[in-house]
Amino acid sequence: VSIEPENQGSFNAGTFQYAFQLFDSETQKSIGEKDLVETHTKILHFVAYDSSRNEFNHVHPEFNGKIWSVDLTFGTNGTYFFWAQGQLNDGTEFSTFTKAVIVNGKPALPVVKLEEKRKATDGATTLEMDKTKLKVGVMAMINYKVTREDGLKPELTPYLAAPAHVIAVSPDGDELIHVHPMAGSSPNSGMIHATFPSEGDYRIWVQLVDRGELKTIPLAVSVSK
Repeated sequence: VSIEPENQGSFNAGTFQYAFQLFDSETQKSIGEKDLVETHTKILHFVAYDSSRNEFNHVHPEFNGKIWSVDLTFGTNGTYFFWAQGQLNDGTEFSTFTKAVIVNGKPALPVVKLEEKRKATDGATTLEMDKTKLKVGVMAMINYKVTREDGLKPELTPYLAAPAHVIAVSPDGDELIHVHPMAGSSPNSGMIHATFPSEGDYRIWVQLVDRGELKTIPLAVSVSK
């Protein structure tokens, strides 16, 4: 499956609509809503981030009978990766990306190595991953715990039919892992199963719902040979 943008030019920073088509390389036909099955309550997932792996959107396109479209919001210039992820009627899962350029916004962020960061906070919600060593090609089992900085107890509820959505991006940005944790031993914990295909620093965004609010928590880990 390939993604083909309707507009080949750049996009102005802010909120804009991104329109595209999906093509099946085997059938040589475009892919519409009727060709896909729902996964995690949505017919299509769309993940976007910049080359520095700091700007991030996870949204869900709509199909108007001819093309797919989705609203994106980015205030920072740069080259962005746009991924479409879904499942065909025959059960085949796909994950395909293209790139786009954002202009007329804040200066682009530099592409630098990320420092390992296994604990971060969004609002009052803090997530901390354990110190499991990560190796290329080896299934990792990473435990995490959610706490709050305001003295309240976390109240985690499913997000898109999963305890959380975990998106990890490789150092060069062109490898994406999208997994869903298992429930942990307590209501505010979980376990992430993931296999990292290459070495280096990975950006990880964990999205979860705490006390009715969607939180996006940016982390970073180092993967060795």
